[in-house]
Amino acid sequence: MVGMTILKQCFKCRKRKPIRLFYVHSQMSDGHIGKCKYCAKKDVRMNYYSNRERAREYEKKRNKTLKRKKQKAVYQLRRRNKHRGKCRAEQMVSNAIRDGRIIRRPCVKCGNPKSEAHHPDYRKPLDVIWLCMKHHREEHNVSNPGF
Repeated sequence: MVGMTILKQCFKCRKRKPIRLFYVHSQMSDGHIGKCKYCAKKDVRMNYYSNRERAREYEKKRNKTLKRKKQKAVYQLRRRNKHRGKCRAEQMVSNAIRDGRIIRRPCVKCGNPKSEAHHPDYRKPLDVIWLCMKHHREEHNVSNPGF
């Protein structure tokens, strides 16, 4: 059966989708869980946001484990190697703020005093625009992962 796609119906959204869009689960008869990856992720996200305090406590405890600390270190190393210019610019701004060479300003769009440095060009690391988290995300076109 070369080139034939096996379809499965998600019990949440009722759509028939390719089997590759379902997580593998050895105890299921066909080897995959009954809801698609999209619905599974949506459920996890909704559960997280409806039980935020419990999730925070879980993450706090989880971040103290040796395994998690190693994972975070590996992630940071990969991130720094992959985005050298961006990380260098972030570090230079952080050092400049610490040394008093740059003063953190309020968000240029809404005036929120809790602002972040936005780099229009990472090749000019100290040329930044001050934006609050909301406007910084909008600038980068990042939507809220919650909904």
